[in-house]
Amino acid sequence: MATEKIYLYGKHALTEALLSRPEVISKVFLSKEMETDTELASLLKKHSISISGMKGDVKRGIGSDAVHQGVIAVLNPEKLYSSFEDALKNSEKKKNPCIVLLDELHDPHNVGAIIRSAVAFGASAILLPKHNQAPITGVVIKTSAGMVFRIPIVLIGNVNQTIRDLKDKGYWSYGLVMNGSTNLLDAKFDSPTLLIVGNESVGIREKTLELCDIPLSIPMDPKCESLNAATATSIVLYEYSRTNLDLQ
Repeated sequence: MATEKIYLYGKHALTEALLSRPEVISKVFLSKEMETDTELASLLKKHSISISGMKGDVKRGIGSDAVHQGVIAVLNPEKLYSSFEDALKNSEKKKNPCIVLLDELHDPHNVGAIIRSAVAFGASAILLPKHNQAPITGVVIKTSAGMVFRIPIVLIGNVNQTIRDLKDKGYWSYGLVMNGSTNLLDAKFDSPTLLIVGNESVGIREKTLELCDIPLSIPMDPKCESLNAATATSIVLYEYSRTNLDLQ
Protein backbone atom coordinates (compact mmCIF):
# COMPACT_ATOMS: atom_id res chain seq x y z
CA MET A 1 0.00 0.00 0.00
CA ALA A 2 2.82 2.43 0.76
CA THR A 3 4.33 2.12 -2.71
CA GLU A 4 1.21 3.05 -4.70
CA LYS A 5 1.06 6.50 -6.25
CA ILE A 6 -1.00 8.92 -4.19
CA TYR A 7 -2.71 11.91 -5.78
CA LEU A 8 -3.80 14.99 -3.88
CA TYR A 9 -6.22 17.46 -5.41
CA GLY A 10 -7.69 20.87 -4.59
CA LYS A 11 -6.02 24.11 -3.54
CA HIS A 12 -6.81 23.78 0.17
CA ALA A 13 -5.36 20.29 0.44
CA LEU A 14 -2.18 21.26 -1.40
CA THR A 15 -1.78 24.42 0.68
CA GLU A 16 -2.13 22.41 3.89
CA ALA A 17 0.51 19.94 2.68
CA LEU A 18 2.89 22.74 1.73
CA LEU A 19 2.46 24.44 5.11
CA SER A 20 2.68 21.29 7.25
CA ARG A 21 4.59 18.59 5.34
CA PRO A 22 6.12 20.02 2.13
CA GLU A 23 8.54 17.10 1.88
CA VAL A 24 5.69 14.76 0.89
CA ILE A 25 5.00 16.63 -2.36
CA SER A 26 6.82 15.15 -5.37
CA LYS A 27 5.29 17.14 -8.21
CA VAL A 28 2.45 19.58 -8.84
CA PHE A 29 0.22 19.97 -11.88
CA LEU A 30 -1.67 23.25 -12.30
CA SER A 31 -4.22 24.52 -14.77
CA LYS A 32 -3.39 27.76 -16.60
CA GLU A 33 -5.73 29.64 -14.28
CA MET A 34 -4.02 28.33 -11.13
CA GLU A 35 -0.53 29.09 -12.44
CA THR A 36 -1.25 32.73 -11.63
CA ASP A 37 -2.28 32.01 -8.01
CA THR A 38 0.28 34.02 -6.01
CA GLU A 39 -0.20 32.13 -2.73
CA LEU A 40 0.47 28.74 -4.30
CA ALA A 41 3.28 30.09 -6.45
CA SER A 42 5.04 31.50 -3.40
CA LEU A 43 4.77 28.26 -1.41
CA LEU A 44 5.87 26.09 -4.33
CA LYS A 45 8.85 28.32 -5.01
CA LYS A 46 9.81 28.36 -1.33
CA HIS A 47 10.04 24.56 -1.29
CA SER A 48 11.53 24.20 -4.78
CA ILE A 49 8.72 21.96 -6.03
CA SER A 50 8.45 21.46 -9.77
CA ILE A 51 5.28 22.55 -11.58
CA SER A 52 3.82 21.16 -14.80
CA GLY A 53 0.73 21.93 -16.81
CA MET A 54 -2.42 19.89 -16.19
CA LYS A 55 -2.45 16.66 -18.21
CA GLY A 56 -5.20 14.25 -19.15
CA ASP A 57 -3.48 11.21 -17.67
CA VAL A 58 -3.09 13.01 -14.34
CA LYS A 59 -6.80 13.84 -14.29
CA ARG A 60 -7.61 10.19 -14.97
CA GLY A 61 -5.44 9.23 -12.00
CA ILE A 62 -7.72 11.03 -9.53
CA GLY A 63 -11.01 9.91 -11.09
CA SER A 64 -13.61 11.75 -13.12
CA ASP A 65 -15.69 12.78 -10.08
CA ALA A 66 -12.88 14.55 -8.21
CA VAL A 67 -13.22 18.33 -7.93
CA HIS A 68 -9.59 19.31 -8.38
CA GLN A 69 -9.98 23.10 -8.86
CA GLY A 70 -7.09 23.04 -11.31
CA VAL A 71 -4.68 21.67 -8.70
CA ILE A 72 -3.31 18.11 -8.59
CA ALA A 73 -0.18 16.90 -6.81
CA VAL A 74 1.65 13.60 -6.59
CA LEU A 75 2.74 12.56 -3.10
CA ASN A 76 5.77 10.54 -2.08
CA PRO A 77 4.35 7.63 -0.01
CA GLU A 78 7.74 6.97 1.57
CA LYS A 79 7.59 10.40 3.22
CA LEU A 80 3.86 10.53 3.88
CA TYR A 81 3.83 7.64 6.36
CA SER A 82 5.65 7.67 9.71
CA SER A 83 7.41 4.76 11.37
CA PHE A 84 5.83 3.06 14.36
CA GLU A 85 8.82 4.04 16.49
CA ASP A 86 8.59 7.73 15.54
CA ALA A 87 4.86 7.76 16.23
CA LEU A 88 5.45 6.34 19.71
CA LYS A 89 8.07 9.00 20.41
CA ASN A 90 5.60 11.66 19.32
CA SER A 91 2.99 10.13 21.62
CA GLU A 92 5.34 10.18 24.60
CA LYS A 93 5.22 13.98 24.56
CA LYS A 94 1.71 13.73 26.04
CA LYS A 95 0.75 12.61 29.53
CA ASN A 96 -2.07 10.30 28.41
CA PRO A 97 -1.70 9.97 24.63
CA CYS A 98 -4.38 8.51 22.39
CA ILE A 99 -3.55 6.38 19.35
CA VAL A 100 -6.33 5.43 16.93
CA LEU A 101 -6.16 2.08 15.15
CA LEU A 102 -8.45 1.65 12.14
CA ASP A 103 -9.05 -2.06 11.63
CA GLU A 104 -10.15 -2.78 8.06
CA LEU A 105 -12.31 0.27 7.35
CA HIS A 106 -13.24 0.37 3.67
CA ASP A 107 -14.88 3.77 3.19
CA PRO A 108 -12.28 6.49 2.49
CA HIS A 109 -14.75 9.15 3.67
CA ASN A 110 -14.88 7.47 7.09
CA VAL A 111 -11.08 7.30 7.22
CA GLY A 112 -10.72 10.97 6.32
CA ALA A 113 -13.37 12.09 8.80
CA ILE A 114 -11.78 10.05 11.60
CA ILE A 115 -8.36 11.56 10.90
CA ARG A 116 -9.88 15.05 11.05
CA SER A 117 -11.53 14.29 14.40
CA ALA A 118 -8.33 12.70 15.71
CA VAL A 119 -6.42 15.93 15.10
CA ALA A 120 -9.25 18.08 16.49
CA PHE A 121 -9.42 16.13 19.75
CA GLY A 122 -5.74 15.62 20.43
CA ALA A 123 -4.92 12.10 19.26
CA SER A 124 -1.23 11.56 18.59
CA ALA A 125 -1.18 8.97 15.78
CA ILE A 126 -3.29 6.94 13.34
CA LEU A 127 -2.49 3.27 12.66
CA LEU A 128 -3.61 1.68 9.38
CA PRO A 129 -3.24 -2.01 8.47
CA LYS A 130 -1.41 -2.63 5.20
CA HIS A 131 -4.09 -5.02 3.98
CA ASN A 132 -7.90 -4.89 3.71
CA GLN A 133 -7.93 -1.24 4.75
CA ALA A 134 -8.77 1.92 2.79
CA PRO A 135 -5.38 3.61 2.28
CA ILE A 136 -4.59 7.31 2.19
CA THR A 137 -5.96 8.66 -1.09
CA GLY A 138 -7.03 11.99 -2.50
CA VAL A 139 -10.54 11.35 -1.15
CA VAL A 140 -9.18 10.68 2.34
CA ILE A 141 -7.00 13.79 2.23
CA LYS A 142 -9.86 16.00 1.04
CA THR A 143 -12.32 14.58 3.59
CA SER A 144 -9.78 15.14 6.36
CA ALA A 145 -9.50 18.80 5.30
CA GLY A 146 -5.76 18.26 4.98
CA MET A 147 -5.40 16.99 8.56
CA VAL A 148 -3.61 13.93 7.17
CA PHE A 149 -0.53 16.15 7.19
CA ARG A 150 -0.88 17.12 10.85
CA ILE A 151 -0.75 13.72 12.53
CA PRO A 152 1.59 10.74 12.10
CA ILE A 153 0.04 8.04 9.91
CA VAL A 154 1.57 4.58 10.41
CA LEU A 155 1.19 1.45 8.31
CA ILE A 156 1.17 -1.71 10.41
CA GLY A 157 1.37 -5.39 9.53
CA ASN A 158 -0.23 -7.64 12.13
CA VAL A 159 -2.99 -5.74 13.94
CA ASN A 160 -3.17 -8.05 16.95
CA GLN A 161 0.59 -8.01 17.48
CA THR A 162 0.56 -4.22 17.32
CA ILE A 163 -2.11 -4.14 20.02
CA ARG A 164 -0.03 -6.48 22.19
CA ASP A 165 3.04 -4.29 21.70
CA LEU A 166 1.16 -1.17 22.77
CA LYS A 167 -0.38 -2.91 25.77
CA ASP A 168 3.14 -3.92 26.83
CA LYS A 169 4.03 -0.22 26.71
CA GLY A 170 1.22 0.68 29.08
CA TYR A 171 -1.62 1.46 26.68
CA TRP A 172 -5.18 0.49 27.58
CA SER A 173 -7.06 -0.77 24.55
CA TYR A 174 -10.61 0.43 24.01
CA GLY A 175 -12.67 -1.41 21.40
CA LEU A 176 -15.56 0.59 19.96
CA VAL A 177 -18.47 -1.85 19.72
CA MET A 178 -22.24 -1.55 19.59
CA ASN A 179 -22.95 -3.52 22.77
CA GLY A 180 -19.77 -2.90 24.70
CA SER A 181 -19.86 -3.66 28.42
CA THR A 182 -18.47 -0.23 29.39
CA ASN A 183 -20.59 2.87 28.84
CA LEU A 184 -18.57 5.69 27.28
CA LEU A 185 -19.70 8.01 30.08
CA ASP A 186 -17.98 5.72 32.59
CA ALA A 187 -14.66 5.59 30.72
CA LYS A 188 -11.85 7.49 32.48
CA PHE A 189 -9.16 7.71 29.77
CA ASP A 190 -6.64 8.29 32.56
CA SER A 191 -3.83 6.25 31.00
CA PRO A 192 -2.29 5.94 27.51
CA THR A 193 -5.20 5.05 25.24
CA LEU A 194 -5.46 2.86 22.16
CA LEU A 195 -8.84 3.31 20.45
CA ILE A 196 -9.69 0.48 18.04
CA VAL A 197 -12.31 1.11 15.34
CA GLY A 198 -13.61 -1.87 13.38
CA ASN A 199 -15.02 -2.40 9.90
CA GLU A 200 -18.17 -0.48 8.99
CA SER A 201 -20.21 -3.67 8.44
CA VAL A 202 -18.87 -6.34 10.78
CA GLY A 203 -17.08 -4.27 13.42
CA ILE A 204 -13.96 -5.39 15.24
CA ARG A 205 -12.83 -8.92 14.43
CA GLU A 206 -13.32 -11.54 17.16
CA LYS A 207 -9.63 -12.20 17.88
CA THR A 208 -8.93 -8.48 17.97
CA LEU A 209 -11.87 -7.81 20.28
CA GLU A 210 -10.49 -10.40 22.70
CA LEU A 211 -7.42 -8.19 23.10
CA CYS A 212 -9.48 -5.13 24.03
CA ASP A 213 -9.26 -4.25 27.72
CA ILE A 214 -12.45 -2.21 27.54
CA PRO A 215 -15.30 -2.92 25.06
CA LEU A 216 -16.78 0.57 24.76
CA SER A 217 -20.37 1.48 23.86
CA ILE A 218 -22.00 4.85 23.24
CA PRO A 219 -25.30 5.52 24.99
CA MET A 220 -27.98 6.68 22.58
CA ASP A 221 -31.72 6.89 22.07
CA PRO A 222 -33.11 3.40 21.34
CA LYS A 223 -34.83 4.78 18.24
CA CYS A 224 -31.38 4.80 16.61
CA GLU A 225 -29.67 1.43 16.34
CA SER A 226 -26.17 2.60 15.51
CA LEU A 227 -23.87 5.39 14.31
CA ASN A 228 -21.45 5.23 11.43
CA ALA A 229 -17.79 4.61 12.21
CA ALA A 230 -16.64 8.19 11.77
CA THR A 231 -19.39 9.71 13.93
CA ALA A 232 -18.94 7.15 16.71
CA THR A 233 -15.18 7.63 16.74
CA SER A 234 -15.56 11.40 16.89
CA ILE A 235 -17.80 11.12 19.96
CA VAL A 236 -15.31 8.88 21.77
CA LEU A 237 -12.39 11.14 20.87
CA TYR A 238 -14.31 14.13 22.21
CA GLU A 239 -14.84 12.34 25.52
CA TYR A 240 -11.13 11.51 25.61
CA SER A 241 -10.28 15.17 24.97
CA ARG A 242 -12.50 16.47 27.79
CA THR A 243 -10.07 15.15 30.38
CA ASN A 244 -6.85 15.08 28.39
CA LEU A 245 -6.70 17.93 25.91
CA ASP A 246 -5.66 20.39 28.62
CA LEU A 247 -2.72 18.10 29.44
CA GLN A 248 -1.11 18.33 25.99
